[in-house]
Amino acid sequence: MIVDKPEWVTHGTNIFSVDVHPQGTRFATAAADNRVKIWNMLPVIDVNQETDKSAPKLLATLADHFSAVNVARFSRSGRFLASGADDKLVCIYELRPGPGGRAFGSSDVPNVENWKHVSTLKGHTNNVLDVAWSPEDRWLATASVDNTIAIWDGATGARITTLEGHTSYVKTLAWDPVGTYLASQSDDKSCLVWRTQDWAQAGAVTQPFKRWVSLTFSLKMDWAPDGRALAVVNSFQSPNHTCVLLERGCWDRDPGP
Repeated sequence: MIVDKPEWVTHGTNIFSVDVHPQGTRFATAAADNRVKIWNMLPVIDVNQETDKSAPKLLATLADHFSAVNVARFSRSGRFLASGADDKLVCIYELRPGPGGRAFGSSDVPNVENWKHVSTLKGHTNNVLDVAWSPEDRWLATASVDNTIAIWDGATGARITTLEGHTSYVKTLAWDPVGTYLASQSDDKSCLVWRTQDWAQAGAVTQPFKRWVSLTFSLKMDWAPDGRALAVVNSFQSPNHTCVLLERGCWDRDPGP
């Protein structure tokens, strides 16, 4: 993958996450400076907007975490944004009408957009590495270094359940397009699939990942748009590093090397 980052998209330190708003009009970055920033997409895709000094580039700075922010994800509706950090917290923001402000005592420039911090989800006992909104934003799933996945009510923020099955850091989550399954991948060299009807484990895939040769800071998997397959990264099938395609409903048939 090749990513061209405009010079003005900066946190002054490492950026760990980038997510594009469903409308394509803005994108969010999460970084080691304990902040989430929301940027205008127009200056990225239109050179005239980029050179127009009256066109805002930075739309908002969200500074409610106390440690490095590992991930930020817009909800499917685009109304909310969730962020997870090394402070074990998940912050939820809502885009509200009117101009934004500036956090009390902050030296950041005033926000152009009004992203309001509406809730903080507490429950993980270690760093939060990934967050994922389900279709229609019914649930929010969060993954942590504490080896667990927390499921939260997307509307109220209430904790619904905790999924325990991994034996090491859970690094990535992916909902299938209709919300029937949630997939998770961990440093324990497994991909687990959970059934949302009762939150039971529907399957576990380990064989393709037994020989991966290195740990990575982050992993990312995704479902096909029709939900018929799940693409899972970080498999090693000598002599190549590969991405494994898992067929829907065949979790009990672990693909061979």
